[in-house]
Amino acid sequence: MTLAGAFKTLARMPRRPEFRQLDTFLKVVETRSFAAAARQLGSTQPAVSQAIARLEEIVGADLFERRRGAPVALTPTGRAILPSARSLIHTIDQQMIRAIATAQSRTGSLTVGFYPGLASGPLHEALAAFVSERPDVGLRLVEALPQELHRQLNDRAIDIIFVTFLPDLASTTLIQEPLWDERMVVALRDDHPLAAKDSLSWEDVSALPIILRSSGNDQTGHHAILARIGARPLNCELHDVSRGTLLDMIQMGLGATVCFQSAALPRTCIAYRPLNDDKAFATIEAVWIRADRNPIRHSLLSYVRSHSRTVTLGTRPTPWGAQKSPLAGQARPRSS
Repeated sequence: MTLAGAFKTLARMPRRPEFRQLDTFLKVVETRSFAAAARQLGSTQPAVSQAIARLEEIVGADLFERRRGAPVALTPTGRAILPSARSLIHTIDQQMIRAIATAQSRTGSLTVGFYPGLASGPLHEALAAFVSERPDVGLRLVEALPQELHRQLNDRAIDIIFVTFLPDLASTTLIQEPLWDERMVVALRDDHPLAAKDSLSWEDVSALPIILRSSGNDQTGHHAILARIGARPLNCELHDVSRGTLLDMIQMGLGATVCFQSAALPRTCIAYRPLNDDKAFATIEAVWIRADRNPIRHSLLSYVRSHSRTVTLGTRPTPWGAQKSPLAGQARPRSS
């Protein structure tokens, strides 16, 4: 039969076989008995016979040779459809196994956007634990500024974002959950006179040439500092660069920057000093689509919630190894 003829034959078929009919067919092939197939399926022999009869009606030919007192045997038509029936049932079984694993958050994929950083802190610890316990889940990470993360979330390109400095979205389509407060710190060259201090103030920040990341119209960091520095002057330049390049610029002596404790990556020639002010904390939030029912997202969020609750004063890890740091204990949990 030509391919065109096969399509015409399929088009004339009154209906397609049901999963239950194919499953029954394979069980009869395996046991070579309608009665034995019925017992293994937890059914009755008439129900098995009826399922086979309906499948034969669809195919248009007998599938089994029935001889009283002898095991049933496949007809040429039965032998013809056997490989496809086995392949189809196997495919369905594998798809169901994968679906169940996804529902239990053991497999699948998740795209996570973040702004503060992953050098240390609750997000770093939660992702490490999640990956360790769910190695079959594919994680894709996106680091960007808040506005870009918000856009990709709305475009469904990202499943969940961890950000700060977003306004209260008051959205019916998004959920915005505060998780913990992050200390803001100043990164500057370690030979700068202000590096000798244990902590800095917003007055010190106003005396520094500040360089910040920006992208397009997203000047989130700049606006956040302006809101906290008050009437003091701010000497600030914006650069469309990565977090790593910004630290390279500090090493070259091009200025200092304000970042978060969890984004304080250890670098030679760079010192991190905490801002000692009640306005020097920023709330890290999780934001996701309200209608999203991805169980993997829910599972990851539970990890992050758990690790954010362990943020207590004096217990945060420091990202600069054995170097003495005034930052230990500067993060604080969100009050529930």
